[in-house]
Amino acid sequence: MSSERKVDPFAALILVLSIIGIILVATQYFASFYLGGGYYRHSCLDCEYATDGDLAAQVMMIVLFIIQIIIVLNDLLPNRFIDKDLSVIGLGLAFLTMLFAIIGIASFGAEYDEFEWWPETGFYGGIVGGLLNVILFYLKYRNR
Repeated sequence: MSSERKVDPFAALILVLSIIGIILVATQYFASFYLGGGYYRHSCLDCEYATDGDLAAQVMMIVLFIIQIIIVLNDLLPNRFIDKDLSVIGLGLAFLTMLFAIIGIASFGAEYDEFEWWPETGFYGGIVGGLLNVILFYLKYRNR
């Protein structure tokens, strides 16, 4: 009889995507706008042109990705620290990650609507990472 534990592939993928999402949101521009005269301005965690709304949304996305990592580490580690299946909670947190990406970009767009603006890599890291984690948490919950 083998005492080996099978690794949940969905949990492993969620772990990798959450780490990538944190890296993209924390290190890349969230959104940018063209100021005119060849000048571009950006929003990021330490950029001067970040609005309060998109800055708060970026921080919340990082926090939500960290909590999703904790949830899947509970499944991946040999000794679980929480005995319940937390897939539904992870699904909700992944959905909230997408929602905060949308709130952040809406805040940026409302603040700089007189300029030509666009989302950047940090936004896409949050929205795509959240969407993929929603799908993976759903598949993880369905296949438990």
